[in-house]
Amino acid sequence: MRRTVLLTLGMLPLALGMRLAFPPDTAEASSSKIIYSFAGGADGAYPESDLTLDAAGNLFGTTNQGGAVGGGTVFELTRTKDGWTHQVLYSFAVGPNDGAGPTAGLVFDSVGNLYGTTAGGGGSSNCEGGGCGTVFKLARNSHGGWTESVLYSFTGSNGDGASPNTDLVFDSQGNLYGTTAGGGQNRCYSGCGIVFRLTPNSNGTWTESIIYAFAGAPDGANPASAVILDNNGNIYGTTAYGGTEPCEKGGHFSGCGSLYELTPNSGGGWTETLPYNFHRFQGTARTPSGGLLLTADGQLLGSSSIGGDRVGALFQLQETKKGWEQTVLYRFYGSPDGESPVGRLVIGPNGEVYGATANGGSNAIQYNGTVFELEHVNGRWKERVLFNANSAAYSPQAGPTVDSQGHLYGTFAGGGQGGNFGAVYEIIP
Repeated sequence: MRRTVLLTLGMLPLALGMRLAFPPDTAEASSSKIIYSFAGGADGAYPESDLTLDAAGNLFGTTNQGGAVGGGTVFELTRTKDGWTHQVLYSFAVGPNDGAGPTAGLVFDSVGNLYGTTAGGGGSSNCEGGGCGTVFKLARNSHGGWTESVLYSFTGSNGDGASPNTDLVFDSQGNLYGTTAGGGQNRCYSGCGIVFRLTPNSNGTWTESIIYAFAGAPDGANPASAVILDNNGNIYGTTAYGGTEPCEKGGHFSGCGSLYELTPNSGGGWTETLPYNFHRFQGTARTPSGGLLLTADGQLLGSSSIGGDRVGALFQLQETKKGWEQTVLYRFYGSPDGESPVGRLVIGPNGEVYGATANGGSNAIQYNGTVFELEHVNGRWKERVLFNANSAAYSPQAGPTVDSQGHLYGTFAGGGQGGNFGAVYEIIP
């Protein structure tokens, strides 16, 4: 029986399952502009996160470096009649009492507080590079600014996680769910990663619990996507490595990745299953690389950095009577259409699928990356490039955000008019 699904990441109204029958459209079919360039100092440097829109259309994101002491920032871009105004909401202080190096996006709670993760920093000395990462909160204060608090510092020991690098997700009770790329069981280099939950307490503190620690092949390894929750409390996500199907010899890289499901037990605890294991044969996608979209009828849409017989693919996973099966919707060829899709996928107002590739494109010899659109045309999927990387913006590390008018916003880790410290773009398809 198919489960009832809570569409926390948006609906995909079109029927999936058709392979691409059109060549990629190599002409940029869009109007694009850089709305902010980072200077690499106090304003931040190297944005690697996706962006979050508030109800007023303002953009919120993080930079991996820069800020007051170089540990990264949380920033806001506010739309004005004269353009966009940039403001640093918080600069990470580094050291044992704060996080450093955020790479994931932000999420709002119901009263407008912001939550996110840092890949480094925190009080633990068990991880290389100064800390195993944190979960943080930014709350508006009476002075018109924001006050940061660290909700949890990962330890990387005793099964705990390390280096969170995917977006957080709220459930209906106000609990936060997320993943870490490392930590957990030590069968993998730097750990195989965990799925965790943070539960708010009445005194304002939060309690972390490890929902599941991945063990490496034949189990999953290194979560690649933010989790998805359904109405029954089940959790879904992908791992970049592990699983039962071998890709390379030895270690946790012997697996091509997996789709995992975590089901709560009546007496407490969770049961993990792998409904689907990615493999390297028959031109299928493998090594999932970004977020998942869950459709109204229970299908999953995602991206892979390898596979499809090319240099990455967009895929669909659908539950059938025979189990979960994969269909490749689009195969990337590198030039001119992009290579190695990265970050989340989003749905436009008319059902278009938008995403980004970290490499490839028509300018790939000098600059890498694209922003693309996948559109359903006459029963088939057609890809067209909306933006090719250039000297002003290149190397996206996250997917785009789309507003109600279909405008796309996102970040590039390289480029920018203030140097090569990254930029924020707006695209009107």
